[in-house]
Amino acid sequence: MPLLFSLPQASLAATIITSTVGTYIALSPPNPSTQSAPSTGDSIRLFTHKHTTKIAVAPLGLLALHTSSLAYLYPAAPAALLRYGAKNGLNPNLITWSAATAVPLALIICAGIPLRLASYASLGKNFTFTLAEPDRLTTTGLYRYVQHPSYTGLLVLIVCNVALLCRTDGALGCWAPPAWYRVLRVAEWVLAPVGSAGVLFAVWTRVREEERMLRAEFGLGWESWHARTARFIPWLF
Repeated sequence: MPLLFSLPQASLAATIITSTVGTYIALSPPNPSTQSAPSTGDSIRLFTHKHTTKIAVAPLGLLALHTSSLAYLYPAAPAALLRYGAKNGLNPNLITWSAATAVPLALIICAGIPLRLASYASLGKNFTFTLAEPDRLTTTGLYRYVQHPSYTGLLVLIVCNVALLCRTDGALGCWAPPAWYRVLRVAEWVLAPVGSAGVLFAVWTRVREEERMLRAEFGLGWESWHARTARFIPWLF
């Protein structure tokens, strides 16, 4: 049976792959990590290894390939690709242009990735995944309006990629036999709040330790900038 080309479906498949590649780039360390932690501490240093991104994005990449393939071939995906999707109720909104795909893709491509890459560019060699004392306090560009744009971008990337690729009624559900799918759905409801709490705790811990380091390094200059600048969202938070 010949493949039926659909421009909207092809564009969705290409956009999903683009967003995943961009996510990988935006989560890859731009500079080598330092060997020692600052005196103010670096509690999550273990999770900032140079291979962490590869480990985290590898399953995401597989789900992106599967999702983009389902999208490209929709509505005539072969059984070998669909697997258990039909029995488990594959949600067509996750493999066609809809709010469920357009919103996370727009946020990934227009907010998450640019915020991370702009932060890399602004801080230059001072941007490392482990905490290290910078040689200057950057208060221009993005940092004129927000103190931690890279963490804002990180949260956008995590939330939107999970919403786009990791739902059990999407490509993930194609891999689970119906008997296991029910367990997977329950696990989704349990792991979602636990995972969210873990990510927020890790980010907040890193932010507090980074701010202690910057206060110790730059004193009143940092305190003045900190007092007039939002942490994550300009003028709001």
